[in-house]
Amino acid sequence: MSHRNSRLSIVFLLIIHWLSGVSQSHVCPLKGNWKFVKEYSDEFNSKKLDDSKWWDFNPAWPGRKPAHFSRKNVGVKKGSLQLTAKALDSTKVDIELRTKGLDKYSTAIVKSKNRIQYGYFEARCKSMKANVCNAFWLYDPLNADKKYREGSFSEEIDIFEIFGKPGKPEFDRVYWATLHRYETPYVESIVNKKKTKLEDYSKKIKMPYEFYDDYHTFGFLWTAEKLQWYVDGEMVWERKNDYFTNPLHIIFDAEIMEDWMGLPDNKDLPSTFYVDYIRVWQMDEG
Repeated sequence: MSHRNSRLSIVFLLIIHWLSGVSQSHVCPLKGNWKFVKEYSDEFNSKKLDDSKWWDFNPAWPGRKPAHFSRKNVGVKKGSLQLTAKALDSTKVDIELRTKGLDKYSTAIVKSKNRIQYGYFEARCKSMKANVCNAFWLYDPLNADKKYREGSFSEEIDIFEIFGKPGKPEFDRVYWATLHRYETPYVESIVNKKKTKLEDYSKKIKMPYEFYDDYHTFGFLWTAEKLQWYVDGEMVWERKNDYFTNPLHIIFDAEIMEDWMGLPDNKDLPSTFYVDYIRVWQMDEG
């Protein structure tokens, strides 16, 4: 091979490498000087969950009764994160879970190991076809030094909560976006949290499709001044940010909401919540 051809081959490889880098950086769909944040983003193209970024359990909470989070229900397959809900035979469940009332179902959760403050968050998801809550949310469970101290707050931003087959027909195809703020001190085992009364704290939207039929893109803009929710590229809710300034964990999970929607039909289980990707950008102040 001539030196000229060799140089052309090197240039070609460099161009391919550069284009690959561009495609992997992902352009933010919002206008502005955005920087892609790899630490909190994941295409879920590996054969297993990236344990440098995620827990496949919740270190602070075993799950919502009558279910528990199971690490066995978390998987990465065929380019997606998969969170599965299953009906259980209580007699075969560990006695510790039975005594806590967490023995009827197993569900799944993935939680970022680190917390992030502000940015644009986007995930492409498809819900279970079952009466199970599929959720994408941000949360601060508080460390012990703050949790039991007067005047601290535990904060939660629900980017979405959706049910494939809700237990109440009036909630079929309903997309929920919600804000929660709890004042400390509190004890997890006792419902004595004092909730901040937030005006305009929830948005309920009837969608023209079933969430389990296909993937949809859900986005959330979080700045010091405002909060915006997006579905398939369209803004569906906007409000001022009057409280949410603390760094939060990113969470995907599936939960049985018995008090809200009743229990799922066991004939619909197992069923799986799919996450194609999570992409995060932050404003580049440089």
